[in-house]
Amino acid sequence: MSSNWIPFDHPLEQHAKYAYILYYSRMLNIDPILAHYLFHHGFNNEEKLIHFFMPDIRTDLHHPFLLNDMKKAVIRIIKALKQKENILIFGDYDVDGITATSILYLALKKFTGKVSYRLPLRNEGYGLSIQSMQKVDDNISLIVTVDNGTSSHEALQLAKEKGIDVIVTDHHEILGPYPNCHAFINPMRHDNTYPFTALSGAGVALKVVQALYEAAKRELDKDFMTYIELAALGTMADIMPITDENRVICKEGLKKMMINPHPVFGKIFEELYVKEIDSSTIGFLLGPIFNSCGRISDPNIAVDILTKEYIQGSEITSLIALNAKRKEMTKQQFIIAEEQIKKKQLYHDKVIVVHGDFHNGIIGIIASRIAEKYKKPAIVITSSGTGSARSVNGSGFSIINVINNCADHLIKHGGHQAAAGLSITSNEKNIEQFRKAIQIKARSEVFRHPHMTYVQKLNINQFSRHLYSDIISMEPFGINLPKPMFYCDTNLLSSFSLFGKNKEHLKFRYRKNEAVAFFKGALMLELANKKRIHTLYSPFDYRKGNFQIHAIRAE
Repeated sequence: MSSNWIPFDHPLEQHAKYAYILYYSRMLNIDPILAHYLFHHGFNNEEKLIHFFMPDIRTDLHHPFLLNDMKKAVIRIIKALKQKENILIFGDYDVDGITATSILYLALKKFTGKVSYRLPLRNEGYGLSIQSMQKVDDNISLIVTVDNGTSSHEALQLAKEKGIDVIVTDHHEILGPYPNCHAFINPMRHDNTYPFTALSGAGVALKVVQALYEAAKRELDKDFMTYIELAALGTMADIMPITDENRVICKEGLKKMMINPHPVFGKIFEELYVKEIDSSTIGFLLGPIFNSCGRISDPNIAVDILTKEYIQGSEITSLIALNAKRKEMTKQQFIIAEEQIKKKQLYHDKVIVVHGDFHNGIIGIIASRIAEKYKKPAIVITSSGTGSARSVNGSGFSIINVINNCADHLIKHGGHQAAAGLSITSNEKNIEQFRKAIQIKARSEVFRHPHMTYVQKLNINQFSRHLYSDIISMEPFGINLPKPMFYCDTNLLSSFSLFGKNKEHLKFRYRKNEAVAFFKGALMLELANKKRIHTLYSPFDYRKGNFQIHAIRAE
């Protein structure tokens, strides 16, 4: 077995709280090993476990007015609604920004607001800029940013000069002074008075809507559940921790998606024959489909589809086709990045920095693929100087800290521990100086070599229905609580084969069960003459006897 595959904890029987874990297992009617798994991840008392399995939006959402400047923002929005002012929502081009914009737009429409929205194209750059402010219609008197605005100082100054009030709602780290605006709502504020700091941009937008509901003394209705569902997509797609308030949002949003999905989501599930809806559905299906609009097309199209009353089947087909195009572009450009890494031996660096003719919209995905393959943080920079950075999951390495410490080489930058964006003067000399500076600053940043943990050794053919049901009841999973993986050590494979348009995936047959290993087709030759296959897997679609393989080792 690979040395970086380890059990998540000591055996249950040896645990100091063995009796407590068994008690919680019986109380919640879940397998003891899963109760142990939850206990290990901090869900270690009755109150936490009840909130984990049975969150309630009416009692478990924090009071929205605990967010700094929320009262000021709501008063200004209500004034705009009453006076029929023209309100512009300015969003971001990723899924979090798309869903945040949709939430606020739909809610303000329900409050009979005169509201419009605009999301910048990716080549226009992130956030509210001077260029975007210059395009704002003269009749707009209030702008509300969602998922951006914290560092838009020049644009906010121009807004003041034009007599436009701006409410900034954001969740990104604050690397400079606070924005000079009418109200600044961001749970990452240094003077934060809110009990939870890890909301997504869509989560912050949802809190604004919740505050408007409270101000209007309005019950949380079916419309609010749609906003919850959109916020769940934004939160999970933005890879925020599924704890505290995020768990309430994502659990309730996922439940709605399963029972009564948003018409757009329902049509996508129907088109792609999706029956099982869980956090994996969000991460590998819905998130990428909506992200593709912002990556290689126009994110305003996605907001239009999510907020219109009637949807054409052709619109859904176009969304899915756009994502397929994005996948092919990513595959081709990752090959180019790989060639550069090997040619320049960049895999020896602490942070892998590649620079070349990459598409702005997919550099984040390429950076993620590089980080995953080489287990090192990665930065991908286009020929125009736009860069995207990703850290290694589970390493504790803060990519934004390192980039911030190299700010002298950059035009602008922003982001958080796991992911960041930057802009740099793009010439070989400058890029090389930046690459060297990054290596030096990376030495002082914590990096723990990540390992993969599994729940227990269990042959895929012995995986039971009740264990699958228990895992489903624990949804949604996220970076703070990954979907439980199991270790299978077997020579009982009846066959394995390649599949996918480019034969990039592997499929294994275990008697009556199938297991898929995405993007591991290159291992086919290595596995061909091996007698024993070791895998880490999780249930994928148990009704069909399907599993997903996350790691493979052969001997």
